[in-house]
Amino acid sequence: MEKKKMVLGAGILFLALVVINIGAQFIDISGLPIFMNILLPQGLIIVPVIIYLVVTKQNFFELIRFRKMNIWSVLLLIPVVYLLEPLLICINAFSMAFSTNVIANTMQSISDTMPYIVGLSLMAILPALVEEITFRGVLLNSFHRDSNPWPAIIFSAICFGCMHMNLNQITYALVLGILMGIVLEASGSILSTMIIHFLYNGTSVTLLYLLPKMLNWSNQVLEESGMSQQDMDAIMNVGDAAAAVDSTQMLLMGCVMLIPAVIGLGLAGVLIYLIAYLNHRHYILKGMFTKKTSEQKEAMAADKVRIMNVFLGIAFALCLGFAIWLEILQGMNA
Repeated sequence: MEKKKMVLGAGILFLALVVINIGAQFIDISGLPIFMNILLPQGLIIVPVIIYLVVTKQNFFELIRFRKMNIWSVLLLIPVVYLLEPLLICINAFSMAFSTNVIANTMQSISDTMPYIVGLSLMAILPALVEEITFRGVLLNSFHRDSNPWPAIIFSAICFGCMHMNLNQITYALVLGILMGIVLEASGSILSTMIIHFLYNGTSVTLLYLLPKMLNWSNQVLEESGMSQQDMDAIMNVGDAAAAVDSTQMLLMGCVMLIPAVIGLGLAGVLIYLIAYLNHRHYILKGMFTKKTSEQKEAMAADKVRIMNVFLGIAFALCLGFAIWLEILQGMNA
């Protein structure tokens, strides 16, 4: 497809995704099993994407950059995820100081009602496939220009963040989207971002299942020690002794995580460069962070296609408007 048509088509696709998913928010699905509350949103993303690919007759695997990766670079993705974790915790803490966590109840319901493998499949494997195909696959590569990957990375990250449609998730999803876009350029394969997405979500899901077991074990140890229930509640921060985490505490947590976040980001950057080197793409990654020569600037000007269009503008406005409305609604119900 012609570059301008690809960008325009991607903008129309994203607007369709936004309209469909906002519309679905007003349909009462509370009576459905909890797993359907996760399957439906993912289905409302992937089905329009499939229709878009069929209509535009694009080569699916070529468009999303589904390519083999060097095995050592795959293994390096594991420490990259956990080195970036302090940064995402830091951003999430600052975000939660001014917004509401709207997915906590859903996550808890999953761990309470489903086996671990089912929860892992719904919350880690499925999003890693559906969301990466959509955002780092179809959208990013429709926006992509070899001479300058940054606009594609940033716009696809904005789409990824906005699609979460709540202020808390928009913030860290935007940052995560940028980081995964950089990893995609380093590896040249969408497999890398699928692995990162799976590891990030999978770790959260695993901890969600492990935490109650750890608390039960702790309670058992405390009971055997002869402590009273009141003392146990105070130590475990539950019951009447529990104190709600307020904005000041979240800001403090964010500040505490700043230094680990910077250190982790630096170390992750070294590993991402090594991944690029192993996949013979270090010159591309290096070019993204170095000053451009006059010849490179001329090539970028010749290759430049305007990404922002009316369809993306409307979609971004709808997402932010809905997120703000949801935040106000949460505040009224608090």
